[in-house]
Amino acid sequence: MNPAHQFFQILLLIFLSANLFGCSTTFPAALLPPPLPVERDNQKVAATLFPLPVVGTDPNSGNDYGVLPVWVFPRADKAIGMILAPSIIDNDFAGTSLAFRLLAYPSKNVHYRLIANPSTKINSFFEAAYEKSADQPEEWFYMAQFIYDCDIFPRFYGFGNNSLSSDQTSYTFRSRTLAGSLGYRFGQSWEIAWYERFNVTSLSNNHLANLRSTVDLFPAVMQNRRDTVSIHGIRCNYDTRDYKETPTCGVLARLYAETALVFLGSDSSFDKVGFEVRGFQPWDLQTKRIITAVHLQGDFMTREFRTPFYRWPSLGGYRTNRGWGEWRWLDRNMVTFSLEQRFTVFQFHRFGVTTNFEVAPFVDAGKVFPTFRRFNFREVHSAAGLALRAVVRPQVVGHVEVGIGEGGNNSVFMGLGYPF
Repeated sequence: MNPAHQFFQILLLIFLSANLFGCSTTFPAALLPPPLPVERDNQKVAATLFPLPVVGTDPNSGNDYGVLPVWVFPRADKAIGMILAPSIIDNDFAGTSLAFRLLAYPSKNVHYRLIANPSTKINSFFEAAYEKSADQPEEWFYMAQFIYDCDIFPRFYGFGNNSLSSDQTSYTFRSRTLAGSLGYRFGQSWEIAWYERFNVTSLSNNHLANLRSTVDLFPAVMQNRRDTVSIHGIRCNYDTRDYKETPTCGVLARLYAETALVFLGSDSSFDKVGFEVRGFQPWDLQTKRIITAVHLQGDFMTREFRTPFYRWPSLGGYRTNRGWGEWRWLDRNMVTFSLEQRFTVFQFHRFGVTTNFEVAPFVDAGKVFPTFRRFNFREVHSAAGLALRAVVRPQVVGHVEVGIGEGGNNSVFMGLGYPF
């Protein structure tokens, strides 16, 4: 589909549903019992509904069509206490998925979520997570998470910044992850955390019918189809953002280092270091309707031993380069840069909830490379596009990102959350 035609189709769907944004709905309190953090009044629970149409084109997963209603529930103190976001989405290849998402915020610093997203074919995703953050000095924070992910859409093109689109291959990826972290906040803006991640990943030759199998074109990378790693890492953050999920000002600067070692139980081993910088500059300090957002990220594999390709740094997808699907380029090192100019074009106030409708032109650029000696600023992969977002601070972002990459490649990403 022509990207301009698809963009205007999405825009039309959003405007057609705009009259429903902020609709008040009620549920019997028995359906949402304690300890769910919602306000209860006369055995009823009030919520505000934000119905989102789903129309997306991902270079990897094809076309998505469906609906994503988002219910926002206040707590007794009138802050957002819970979000319910079920969806039903039909995909060209994965069939129909019926998802359930529950995001709960019992207090300002506590957040837990439950997500179940099975499909009628191979794809499925399940997550359970609990997180306590810190916003005061001398405060501990921690996180625990379990994820099961089965995905038929991953691609492999070979290694390097010049891998060919004509070498696109497909396989199925199954991953089970148990992760946890423990950190401490010292001073107003500094945090340090230790994290552990245990992951078991297996690959199969079940591939998309319209693509070649990875094992046929790249048999060497598919020789070891199962890999277990125990990853140990440390990260340090400098964070002055006003909101973690929907920032309007401030800076996040992050450094990390992690390792996986064979003698500690991993099948493969590697060392990685990296950094990330996110900056947000409002140009009107009163309304913050115009915000410049920048993102710079680098991931570097300094050592690898029998490390499978899917653990290498990669470029492509919603969070690193919106002109292509995920895993488009793979190598030992990756850098990416994004620039957005976010404009709040309309504010909607209803039932105590303020929705900001945002338009954000963006530019993404990045590359992968084997060694620092071979790094240069040539052959950078760039993309440009426009994002449409509905933002309910401090937690909710519904987004549509339309990206056009070099050579006319285009993609549309739709869902919840900012890319950075």
